[in-house]
Amino acid sequence: MLVHQRREDVDHVRSGGQGHGGASPSGYTCFQKGRIWQRVCQDCAVSPRPYGGVTADRRRADRRTALLEAALDLLATEGVRGTSLRAVCARAGLNPRYFYENYTDLDALLTEVYDRIVTETADAAAQGVAAAGPGADLRTTVRSATLAALDMGRADPRKARVMLIEASASPVLRARQREARRRYTRLVIDYARTFYDVPPDADAQLHFTATMLVAGWSENLIAWLDGELQTTPSALADMFAGAAEALADHAARPEPR
Repeated sequence: MLVHQRREDVDHVRSGGQGHGGASPSGYTCFQKGRIWQRVCQDCAVSPRPYGGVTADRRRADRRTALLEAALDLLATEGVRGTSLRAVCARAGLNPRYFYENYTDLDALLTEVYDRIVTETADAAAQGVAAAGPGADLRTTVRSATLAALDMGRADPRKARVMLIEASASPVLRARQREARRRYTRLVIDYARTFYDVPPDADAQLHFTATMLVAGWSENLIAWLDGELQTTPSALADMFAGAAEALADHAARPEPR
């Protein structure tokens, strides 16, 4: 008779070994007549029962969080080239098999890291817009949103560095970076239409202006992070709000014929 015992987290097997000398499912230690085999787990089910008072789902979620945190830290400190699957697992303190429990490959992990930062930044900016109040003008609204986003970045500088600098070194993240800028450009356009009566024939001008504003903000923020642009977060938010107001006002004006 075969007795299967998982080293951790799993204590149920869909299909056992095959007779004497049969291989055990991977991730298990198979005991048979005093002999022990270990193979890579391919067909096992995770027990829903708590282990050490923690459910399997909670342990899986914790491992995913550890991988995300490790990838973020490596991207910010070692760059894309130093963020390998092996390095991520080592930093997270996890066996590589737990990586594949959550992600198909390294690009999938890095994409989630980046997308989370983009979403967190957008959420912070939205909270800044709400804090400005419904009666605020464009300049006040943009300043409040900018300060909220900057505060998020200052709370964890790794995120700003990954989003603005390190992402460009990865083909996958570079594509996400372009999409994020398009997303921010669309938000700028929407806000401009909220505060200004933009004529129908100014769509191209408005898009051009919003793209310049977003790209310019990204470059100036990188310069600020690198210490080239010496100013305070409050002054930086003032500069961006002033530029946004000036460009939106220009875009809303009908072009002379």
